[in-house]
Formats: sequence, C-alpha cells, structure tokens
Amino acid sequence: MFTQGMWGKLLAGMLCAVFAVLGIAGTATAKVVKVDLDARITNVEVAPGVKMRAWTFNGSVPAPVVRATVGDTVEVTLTNSDMGSKIKCPKSLSKKQNKKKSKKQVRKYNKKRKNCRAKKRAHMGMAHSVDFHAAKIAPDKAFRSVLPGESITFSFEAKKAGVFMYHCGTGPMLEHIGMGMYGMIVVDPVVPRPAAKEIFIVQSEFYGKVKNGWLKSSYEAMQTEPPKYVTFNGTAMKYANDPIEVGVGEPVRLYFVDAGPSIFSSFHVVGSWFDEYQHDGNIDEPLHDVSTQVIGPGGGGVFEFTLPEAGRYPFVTHSILDMDKGAVGFFQAG
Repeated sequence: MFTQGMWGKLLAGMLCAVFAVLGIAGTATAKVVKVDLDARITNVEVAPGVKMRAWTFNGSVPAPVVRATVGDTVEVTLTNSDMGSKIKCPKSLSKKQNKKKSKKQVRKYNKKRKNCRAKKRAHMGMAHSVDFHAAKIAPDKAFRSVLPGESITFSFEAKKAGVFMYHCGTGPMLEHIGMGMYGMIVVDPVVPRPAAKEIFIVQSEFYGKVKNGWLKSSYEAMQTEPPKYVTFNGTAMKYANDPIEVGVGEPVRLYFVDAGPSIFSSFHVVGSWFDEYQHDGNIDEPLHDVSTQVIGPGGGGVFEFTLPEAGRYPFVTHSILDMDKGAVGFFQAG
C-alpha cells in the first residue's frame, strides 16, 4: 500500500521524467538556420517599364524571406560583393593644355570631368551590413559594416515568434534602405500556427526621377522629396496586374513588413476585415475584427482573414496618395 509520502515521491519522479523528455525534444527539434546574404548591385524593376540600379541582398528587392522557429539558431553570413564599377575619368588639364584650348572648350572639358567624377563616386564599392530586428545581440559586433570583398558571420537565437524586418544598417541608413537593402524574417512559434494560405508582403518606397525608363534615385531625393513609387514587394502595381489567388472562405495568413524607409502603411483589404491582427506577429496579444491597421517603418504584423465570396478584393495602404503611387493589389477569390 502506498502512503501519502510515497505517492508524492512517485508523482515528483513522473513529473521529472516528463520534463526531461520535453527538454530532450526541444533540444532535438531546434536547428541551425543558415542565411547567406550577398550585398551586390542589381538592376530591378520598380514599376511597369521602369528599372533602377538597386543596392540589394542576393539580387532582389525585397531580399529573400528568412524563416526560423523559436529556439533555432540563425547563422548569418554577409558577403560584400559590391566592388563598384571601374570608371576612368579624364585628368585635369595642364597649363599647356589649357592654353591650347578655347575657354568654351575648357569649360566643356571640365564639366565632362566633373560629371564623370560624380558618376564614379556613385558607382564606387561601399561598405554594407545587416541588422536583424528578430535578434537580441550586440549590434556593434554582429551588425558592423563589412568592406567590399570581405564577409562576416554571426548567429543569434530566435527567441520570439513574429515577423520582423532585416536591413542594411550602414550609414547613411536612409540611403541604404531607400536603395533596396531590406527583407523579412518570420519566426514561427514552437506549436505551429493553424493551417492557412500564407502570403508575404513588404511595403517600401522609392525616390527620384524617371528618365528613359530608369529611376535615378538619390540620397538628396530621399531627404527632400516625396516618393516616386510606393510598392508591395518591390514593384508598383505588382499585384494589380497579377492578382493573388485565394479560395473563398480559405483561411489566409498575411505576413507584413513596412520597410520604409520613411512612409507609414495603413493596410486595408476592401470588402473584408481582419479577423485577427498580431503586432510584430505577437501571438499572445492579438487584436480582433480590425478594418485598417497602421504599421510604421521598421515594423511588421500578421493578418488573419478570409474572403466571404467569389470576387476581386483590392488590398491597399489607405494612405490614398501612396496607394495612387503603386501600393495597391488584388486578391482574386474563387
């Protein structure tokens, strides 16, 4: 016959065994997620028929989606392949050469040299870095700038479930993000979310003027002018021309990041509302029945919703000026 003390010892032993098994399982399922990022210049389409010489991770804007689970170790290797372009500019005129040319010829030559030197500066290789908002880590070590031709490797534990931005943090950061150096990382909870159709959207904006089918972006434009384009996943009107297909009544989970660098998003789906919104993807504090949600630059969130009947549903930033600049798309339910 078991006494009360014996039952207590038996129960304690059983609990210890259960905790030990859970601990082993947790350790066994955790993995190393290797992320290789290559900083390089790439021509990308930012609007229909308009390209831009972008600064990128892995040649795309936005950069690839990184995915991990709470408890995983994210190992990041950043390689800086931005070696710049070899542009040779005319040398300054000697006194002898100056005397042989007219004043008009000298002015024309010096202007050509000045423009060439400005182009050379714009095409020089530069330092880059990567800052993960999902990481708790000393940024001066892990997120430090890497010179052209060099690389850095660092790792962090994915401790918090959610959706977060990653981006180049090298100064001027406004310019590096504005030129296209950003992406999304999704950290899944240990207990998986319910099954749903998953969609990943990064909102961002581009600055400058268009000439001959090319957006001529500049740091000055980012500082002083409104954006030329506001985009979902790097291209203005991308999903207006190529709608995202979903099923009627199908659970949809939309992971969203506002990469900025400066414009807030006011995300909205016309003809529906969000059954649940999780700020930064925080599963512990969801909001329910949300019609429109503001997300600031550098922030993110997870939207859960369904579309009630067959049809075409616009999704937009409800900042209408920015919607008209390209931040609009469609869900095709059917």
